[in-house]
Amino acid sequence: MRGEIVSSLKVSIHSFQMVKKLSAITGPFQWENEEVTVHIPYSAAGVSTIIVVISKATERIMLLDVGDGATRDLLSKGERSFIEAIDLLAISHGHFDHMGGLHTLLGFLRMMKRSRPLHILLPKGCIEAITVITHFRKIYSETLPYSIEFHEMLDGAVFGTASFKVKAHQVEHFGMENIDEENEILMPAVGYTVRVGKTLLAYTGDTRSCKAVENLVCGSDLAIIEATRRETPRSKRRVHLSEDEARALGSQAKDFLLIHRIPIVRHERIKKRLRR
Repeated sequence: MRGEIVSSLKVSIHSFQMVKKLSAITGPFQWENEEVTVHIPYSAAGVSTIIVVISKATERIMLLDVGDGATRDLLSKGERSFIEAIDLLAISHGHFDHMGGLHTLLGFLRMMKRSRPLHILLPKGCIEAITVITHFRKIYSETLPYSIEFHEMLDGAVFGTASFKVKAHQVEHFGMENIDEENEILMPAVGYTVRVGKTLLAYTGDTRSCKAVENLVCGSDLAIIEATRRETPRSKRRVHLSEDEARALGSQAKDFLLIHRIPIVRHERIKKRLRR
């Protein structure tokens, strides 16, 4: 019995270490100055990303992407003030790990009887998000206590509230990397700059290296940059930035955070320890 307990303890310690290493990749992350708090509860490629931007002057909230589990992440601090405090959502593109939590969030706000209008920014032609929003409004048209308006953002389009001044920047993103390289068809995808007071935030969304994302990040107080790939692939068709590319891009901002990494858990190591 003692041997089993010791063995289990070793596995538990190892598992804790693995979770700790994984947390360093997926978050949470936080950055703040005198005007704004940026909280990233979780971000992992192919899983979910949510970025919470809070104006200290008005206590209003802006969400950049709402991947799966976004509502759970917002509730994780044990507060419900976000129900009315959210000014707007900005979705970078239609992949599930960036807007998979949209329906849940809209449903939770309905259940909690939010009263303020909700504005959602998204790339023009982002059919995934548009479908969720239009169907949600239709299904609950008679019982929805708040209005939902979505705004399709072209390159250079701007949208503002009293707390957040937002500009869309079209970036270059594909659905897959292993598709015919001769027929490049970009999906609707944008990054955003967000001004809160005098503070300028930049969010790349998902993108390959391109001039547009350089212009987006350059000079920002904080750049939030996807760094999906550990190494730079040789493939001509690129969907994401590598860590080296992301760091080089971040050097053009005053400060930066790398997100959207692939969560790597080395299961073979865990199996070996279990066998021992």
